[in-house]
Amino acid sequence: MLKNSLHLLWFTGFSLLLAAGCAETNNSGQSGGDNGPAGDTGAENQKTRRIVLLNNTDTPFWDAARAGIEKAVEDLGLKAAGFTASMDTNNGTDAGQIEKLRQYGTREDVAAVIITPTSATNPAIVDELKKLKEKGVIVGTFDSDLDPKFQSVREVYIGTDNIQGGKVLGTAARNLRPDGGEYVQFVGLESQQNAYQRMDGFTSAAGDKLVQKGRRIDDTDRSRARDNVRDSIDQNPNLNILVGIWSYNAPAIVDVVKEKNVRDRFTIVTFDAEQIAIEQMGAGMIDAMVVQNPFGMGYDSVRYAFAKLQGDDATIAELFPKINEPGGNIRDTGLKVVVPDSGTTLTPEMFSEFGPGVVFMTLSEFRAWLAEYKLTSS
Repeated sequence: MLKNSLHLLWFTGFSLLLAAGCAETNNSGQSGGDNGPAGDTGAENQKTRRIVLLNNTDTPFWDAARAGIEKAVEDLGLKAAGFTASMDTNNGTDAGQIEKLRQYGTREDVAAVIITPTSATNPAIVDELKKLKEKGVIVGTFDSDLDPKFQSVREVYIGTDNIQGGKVLGTAARNLRPDGGEYVQFVGLESQQNAYQRMDGFTSAAGDKLVQKGRRIDDTDRSRARDNVRDSIDQNPNLNILVGIWSYNAPAIVDVVKEKNVRDRFTIVTFDAEQIAIEQMGAGMIDAMVVQNPFGMGYDSVRYAFAKLQGDDATIAELFPKINEPGGNIRDTGLKVVVPDSGTTLTPEMFSEFGPGVVFMTLSEFRAWLAEYKLTSS
């Protein structure tokens, strides 16, 4: 009798411990913020439908996009309508994005997926997007688009006209080096649409006097990004222009130029404005930045997805007034040309051919714009 009672007590205690352990596992499995929806399994969370923005890699560039997402959630009243929106961070690989897309496909609470594809042409990424679309999930792209042959899988693209962006940066370089020179372009993933379009755009606008000596790919490895700059300087004695295509390439270039003490030899032109790059321009280390609007990309991506989910045709028409026409499902979020407060030879007139979507700003004016939106980078 006593023996049986002890067995019963032992079994009851073990069952309670097991139940507690399972509860703890379920709680730890829930995720928020950049972890996205893949880990959320709680019944309460299933009541909230999710808009997910999946980026390509972890970089401060996305901080402004997160701020845009959060502002849209607040302004549009997503919570009261039973929705939420957040950014999920990829690891810089196609495989990472494919796995995340597969995870979204297993979730009933994922209502929209807006993605920055790591590759514009990877059919496996496209296949996963197709599966989401067939399931009724809204599919779009932001910051970088799919190759034209795959664009039918996404509803809209929200972001920079990357060919024009490259041309704007090439125009800056051409005017900063009117006597000509040699340049190398530095970027993370050559297969990503915004990478090759920016580099091609730069080359087309740089002119005959500027000669490309290479395109160096770092696969989003920050150490390799700096090594690429060192190697390019060492291997090309006449090199005098360094071109940063992705946001972290700017500080990588500056780090190496400072390390080698060769600032007087190089013109440095870059995309985007990480906080450290803004400080580096203020210190005289960057000659021009072509700055995108990731805040607007985040805000408008959420705005579109929420409007589509709510049947708000008026907002969709406002965002995409020609959405039923060829190219009408693209929303250009604009560009800024940012130059140092003094000592630059660049003028607004040099960029007038690009129209009102390209705004010329001094560094002080740009900092004031950031402060207005409580941003530290863009």
